[in-house]
Amino acid sequence: MTIPCRRPLPEAKRAAVSDAGVARQAWTRPRSAVLAAGLVLLTILPGEAASQAPAAEPAPQTASGMVTARTFSNPPEGFTVAVSPYDDSELNLTLKGDFEAALIDKWQAKPTPEAAAAYLLLFEAGVVPAEQAPNPPSLGSVRADEESAEVNVNVWSSSQDSVLGGRKSEGLVGSTVFHINAVLRDRKSGAVAWQGDAYYILGQPETERVARALVVPLVDKIGQSVAREPLEIE
Repeated sequence: MTIPCRRPLPEAKRAAVSDAGVARQAWTRPRSAVLAAGLVLLTILPGEAASQAPAAEPAPQTASGMVTARTFSNPPEGFTVAVSPYDDSELNLTLKGDFEAALIDKWQAKPTPEAAAAYLLLFEAGVVPAEQAPNPPSLGSVRADEESAEVNVNVWSSSQDSVLGGRKSEGLVGSTVFHINAVLRDRKSGAVAWQGDAYYILGQPETERVARALVVPLVDKIGQSVAREPLEIE
């Protein structure tokens, strides 16, 4: 089920069934109503309805990673920024350069010494047990910015997690996950303008490759708010 809100479109409703067998419906609603409805649907899994759904096939593996972000205020294009890791490990210094390059590419930002920068981007990165990461996205996702909000909900599927079909994917117990947390602050006011988290399952000794691949998806979410958006890296 996809519930987009695009101002000032008139109210509309449509329904379709994808090739994967996922029933989807879409409504145009005010942004606050969309978010409220979506969050309710993402957290409710009615057992009675699930028992009435057709027998399910084995589920495919869910996405290996996810991005969560929340925007409080958008920085202007071309803003000056100092990027600073919480510790100066070799990997973090590499990631610092990657963050600066991504900010230049996405926002035409100007990396600047901290004392003269309008914004400060702080980040920390490291390997954590999967139990410390949020559950992978399964029933849907939420995306919002200052203009619109969109909620995607799987109503029913024979192969994926869905509201009516129940959960079919297994947890990540025993796995390890690479996690980057980043916070963008307005240096003058001290207020948080944006914060984001990226998680990715480590399937083999590939920490640096995964870490560096998570930077651009994080920077791309500055100016947006997303909840557990699925992520795959090549």
